[in-house]
Parts: sequence; structure tokens; C-alpha cells
Amino acid sequence: MNKNKASVACIVVLTCTLAGRALAQGQGIEFKSNADDLTKIRGVLEEFRQDIIHKDAYALTKLVLNPDVLFHHVNNQEEVDSARKYNAQFDGIGPSQLDGFAKFLATSKDKLEERFRNIEIRQDGPLGLVTFNYDFVIDDKVHHSGLEVWQVCKVDGQWKILSVVWTSY
Repeated sequence: MNKNKASVACIVVLTCTLAGRALAQGQGIEFKSNADDLTKIRGVLEEFRQDIIHKDAYALTKLVLNPDVLFHHVNNQEEVDSARKYNAQFDGIGPSQLDGFAKFLATSKDKLEERFRNIEIRQDGPLGLVTFNYDFVIDDKVHHSGLEVWQVCKVDGQWKILSVVWTSY
């Protein structure tokens, strides 16, 4: 749980720091980015999407930095209140759902797809932030939708997923 809290805190600090800088300078945020890295990050999104379509859980898990990455939807207040009946310290995130999602992909008999739209990629050296709206589709029907946010990092020349957090409606 501490890794999850640290990941969420990292996202918040990064966002606040970048926003604060932009406001203080009265200018847009500057990034040290290049077209090649932005293309590679977009490639990770497409690989992720294809892995869902092909139900290739193994390939999908290879896209993440390690098995302990934050991979969880943000609970709404009703879910938080319900969980707090059993755990007073529940923070609205909970343990990573990566393993459960991988097992779901590997065992599902349904046709699966995740559709992305309004994709925004920000990259500064070895760190990237990807945001987009998504629809998770099961048997050609939207099962749930929301906003998805990824942190990605470049390690050994490859872009890996550092965290995945999403809303679900």
C-alpha cells in the first residue's frame, strides 16, 4: 500500500510542481522532448491496446516497469466508505489490479477492446505523462469509460509504464 501511496503522491507532486511553475512564469510548461520518444510512447499505447484485443496478458505485463506498479481505478466516495467498514485506513486506491487484469485478459471468452481518444503525451527526458479518455468495450458494448492517466519512464532505452490510474463510469 505504501508504494501505491508513494505513486499517487508522485503524480500529485509532479502535477502541482509543473502547474505552479507555469503559473509563476506566466508561460507554458517547457519540456525536454523529442519526436522519436513521443512516437515510442504512442507505440506503447498501441501495444497495450493490441494486447487487450489479442488477450495477451504476458505481453501486456511486459510493458510495465515491474509487477508492483500502481495499476488501479480511483474509487468514488461510496466505494471508499464501503471499504472503510473493513479497513479504517483505506485511502481510495487499494492494491494494484495488474495481476487481476492480466488474469481477466488471459481467461476471458469475450471480445475485448480498449478505445483511446483525446490522447495527450507530455515528455521531459526520461519521464512521460499520458492522458486520454477511454472506453472499455466488451462484446462490442461499452462496459465502462473514463479518464486514464499513465506515467511512463525510459529505462535501458525503452519506454515502460510506471503507473496507470483511471476513473470508471
